[in-house]
Amino acid sequence: MKRDKLLAGIGRLVSVETAPYSEMFVRAALHSWLEELGLGYDVDASGNTLVRVRRGMPRRQVGFVAHLDHPAMRVESVSAGKVTCRAEGGLPTVGVRNTKVVFPRTRHGRIKGTIESAKVVSPDGRARLERLVVRVDARGPRPEIDDFAVLDLPAMTRKGHRLKLRAADDLAGVAAIVAALTDLAKGVAPVDAWGIFTRAEEVGFHGALALAIDGRLPRDMNIISVECSRAMDGIELGDGPVVRLGDRSGPFDPRACALLTGAARSLNEGRNKFAFQSALMSGGTCEATAFTSFGFLAAGIAMPLANYHNQGARSVAPEEIDMRDLEGAVTLIQTTALRAGGGIEDVDLLRNDLVRSSEDGREKLRRPVDATTGVPVASRF
Repeated sequence: MKRDKLLAGIGRLVSVETAPYSEMFVRAALHSWLEELGLGYDVDASGNTLVRVRRGMPRRQVGFVAHLDHPAMRVESVSAGKVTCRAEGGLPTVGVRNTKVVFPRTRHGRIKGTIESAKVVSPDGRARLERLVVRVDARGPRPEIDDFAVLDLPAMTRKGHRLKLRAADDLAGVAAIVAALTDLAKGVAPVDAWGIFTRAEEVGFHGALALAIDGRLPRDMNIISVECSRAMDGIELGDGPVVRLGDRSGPFDPRACALLTGAARSLNEGRNKFAFQSALMSGGTCEATAFTSFGFLAAGIAMPLANYHNQGARSVAPEEIDMRDLEGAVTLIQTTALRAGGGIEDVDLLRNDLVRSSEDGREKLRRPVDATTGVPVASRF
C-alpha cells in the first residue's frame, strides 16, 4: 500500500475516539475501510473483527493481531459540575491535573472538561491512575454514568517521518495489518493470512482471550501480535520495526520467533537492506502472551513508541511513531505471511545449520581420552 493511502487509513481510524468495550465506533471506521479495499470480514460473538486472505495451497496459516481500544475514562458518578471516572487501561500519571478531556459520545453530543484531581496507586510498584475527577460546566449538559472520556488531543499530525497520534497504540498496528493484507490479496504466492482485530485489550486482553478459548482459530496457527510498544531496552524510533521475542511476562514461542526473525533476515539478503530491531521489550505485556498461554505459537512485531499511553516527559502528550517503522512493519507482515504460506520452518533451518557446522567438533568429542594425560589419544603437540 502506498504511503498516502496508508496515512489516509490511519487518519480514518484515529479520528474516531475509542475505549475498552466502546470500540464499535472505530470498528465501524475499520469495516468501511475494509469494504473499500475489497477485503471481506466477519465479526465473532465477542465483537472481534476477523479478516482472511487465502490463496493457492499454503502450507501454514498465520494470524496478525491488533486491538481496537485505547486507555480511557469511564463515568462512575455525576454531580453539579463534577464527574468522577475510573481509569480503563494505563493512563498518564504525571502532569494530568488541568488536562483537557472530552466525552465524545454522550446523549448531548460532545462535552468537554478538565481533570481537577487524580488518584494514583502503586499496588505492584508501578504507578497507575485509578480514579479522577473531571470538572465540566455546571450550567451545561453533563455526561451520564457509563459514558467514556478520552484525552483531548489532536487526532494526527505529521512532521517529517514522525507521526503524532492520539492513539497510536494500537491503531497504527491495525492499519499496518490492513495495508499488508491488501497487498497480499493482490499477489500470486500461496498464503493464508488472517487479520484479527480485538476488543478490550487494555483492560485484560478480553477479546484475545475470547478467541483463544472459543476455538474459532486453528490451534496450529502462528499468532503474531502487531502493536506499538514503549521504546526501551536499546530500541530506537526510526531504526525499523522490532521482532519482539517476549514481554514482561516472559519469552514467546521459539518457532514463531524464528519465523519472524527468518522473515526479517530474508529481507536483508543480497543487496537488499531492511532495517529491523530485535528485543524482548519487557516494559509491558501484549496479546502474544495471552495466546501463548493457551498453546498457540505466538510472537510479536512492535513499532517503537514515544509517549507511551500519552505520557510525555512532564505532562500528557500524543503518542509518537516513525513512519519508516510503520512501513517496515507492513513489509515484515507480508514477508512473514508468505514465508508461512511457503512452509518454511526457520527453527528446522537453524537446527540443520547447527548440525552441519558442528560435525567436526562432535567428531572430536568421540576420540578416546588417554587416562594418564587426560587428552584425546593421538593428539599432536
